Amino acid sequence: MSLKLKLAMLLEWKLYVFVLAAVVVVMISSPLVLAEEADSGWRSKFSLTESTMIAGFGKGGFTEGSYEHIGLIWQLGFDLRRVFSRLEDNRGTLTFIMEPTINTIISPVGDNVEFGISFGVKYRYPLSQKWSGYVLASVGPHYITVKSTDQANGFIFFNTVGAGFSFFLTEKTALSLEYRFRHISNADTEEPNVGIESHIGAIGYSMFF
Repeated sequence: MSLKLKLAMLLEWKLYVFVLAAVVVVMISSPLVLAEEADSGWRSKFSLTESTMIAGFGKGGFTEGSYEHIGLIWQLGFDLRRVFSRLEDNRGTLTFIMEPTINTIISPVGDNVEFGISFGVKYRYPLSQKWSGYVLASVGPHYITVKSTDQANGFIFFNTVGAGFSFFLTEKTALSLEYRFRHISNADTEEPNVGIESHIGAIGYSMFF
């Protein structure tokens, strides 16, 4: 097994553990928060705080040649400061995110798609009144139709890390530019499972609530 593949598999499992741990902590802690603050408008703690439409282009490589895709991501964010009071004093914002995704594969040529949903976390930090930077990590089940000697098609996981900058147009809207690194594989549920990696550039438009 090559060093590159070993590192990709290590990243994959670390992302699984990290995101799963974050989801479990939210699920376990939320009932406690609700019980303690039931009379303080608990529904608002779990309301949507950010909606971002993201369009991007990704490129990678596999045995069949170049692997290129264009796609659309709808990122839904829930500010965890509303759930965990200890985060309120932090200048940054820790957000639980869900990302329904649909991508069209443009290389190799054919009628191929990727679609599914990822779950993760995003941390945003203000750099000035207009600018902020952020990092994110997500994992989620997807389905791909591309056939390759490197990777079985069908059910698969997207494992993504990324970073970007946002420019606030108004107090409640922003444009963003971001980079993502994505590794897809199926956690050894089917062979082959070498994985396919992509570098993704994207632009997004966010609304905050």
